[in-house]
Amino acid sequence: MRNVLHCLLLAMAIAWATALTTGCATNPPTGPVYDPWENTNRKIFSFNTKLDNYVLKPVAKGYRKVLPNPVEKGVGNFFRNLDDVTVLVNDILQGKPEQAGNAATRFAINSVFGIAGIFDVSTRAGLPKHYENFGQTLGVWGVGEGPFVILPFFGPNNIRSTTGLVVESQTTNVPPYLTDNRDILIGATVLDLVDTRAQLLSAGNVLDTALDPYLLLRDAWVSRHRTATLDADKRVKIGRKPSSAKSLSGGLDELDELDELDELDEIDELDELDELDELDKLDELETAPE
Repeated sequence: MRNVLHCLLLAMAIAWATALTTGCATNPPTGPVYDPWENTNRKIFSFNTKLDNYVLKPVAKGYRKVLPNPVEKGVGNFFRNLDDVTVLVNDILQGKPEQAGNAATRFAINSVFGIAGIFDVSTRAGLPKHYENFGQTLGVWGVGEGPFVILPFFGPNNIRSTTGLVVESQTTNVPPYLTDNRDILIGATVLDLVDTRAQLLSAGNVLDTALDPYLLLRDAWVSRHRTATLDADKRVKIGRKPSSAKSLSGGLDELDELDELDELDEIDELDELDELDELDKLDELETAPE
């Protein structure tokens, strides 16, 4: 209980700090991405990509090859069940009682009848999973996005969503209030990371065929984050600055069309990342190392 209280107090303090630092950088829902640190972001993006290609992806392939499909699915269900705690808290903070009830019911049913969430009984019972995070909650509260940033290991974010990572660290994976065993916490985090990356293997390497993978990933993540924050029925399109549009070559004009994301069905599969966001997963290719 004390840890939960500390988490809520930390959330309030961070929310105030974020509001003060990002209030002047609030973009309209269809405005261009605020990316003043692009040069640094591209370097970190390159680092994450190499880390994913040489470490995480091979490990994920081995994980998928060794683990039987039912076991792999059970592992994913277990972590998604724990994520419903995060969803529940953010539904309450965003004033969504119906969705909060859905998340609470899902967690209770899956924890009891699904054996700690290993089996997703709730979805089959007509209670589909949805996703909320503290970065979206801050957006609902009126906190600005702030600059776009690529985080080492965690991938695409903005200042607002990065703030949410601190709070979410108390509820995602195996929450610290469930165990004080550091080895279990680290092991659970690594397992969640590998399982998330394994789920993304079937999505294909959309970025590998892009003219500018960084721009495609950035705009896809920002569009998805804005859509989730606004609870929009259709994906929010990203605007362009006139100056940046003029500087793009004819070849990059095709990327502008891709940025509208109407034709990127593969990217839609990565929503379980976010969920994964989400690596948003691209979320856990975005919350996981690339």
